[in-house]
Amino acid sequence: MLPAIDPLSFPDAAFVGDVLVVDVRGRHLGDVEGVQIKPARGVRAMLGDPLGRRNKPVESGPDRLTLTVAIDFDAYPGDRRLWVQSPAGDSNQLLLTVML
Repeated sequence: MLPAIDPLSFPDAAFVGDVLVVDVRGRHLGDVEGVQIKPARGVRAMLGDPLGRRNKPVESGPDRLTLTVAIDFDAYPGDRRLWVQSPAGDSNQLLLTVML
């Protein structure tokens, strides 16, 4: 089954220079293998907390997943689309607005 992310579990805006570490909720997240963000210039999206920005352990499972989004200082403001990928296919896309 396709993964799905609850839009209410992810912030819809962030500022240049921010690093977001978010526990998203949804369905069928246990098989997620990747995360994509487009346009990607100046914004990096990663599964888990590879930058070590928080002190609590990462929790994942069929209805929960940790995502990290790092917005570089040279990122252009504007809208980005973010989604996760699994062997079954891509999830719904979430909107993230990058602000100055």
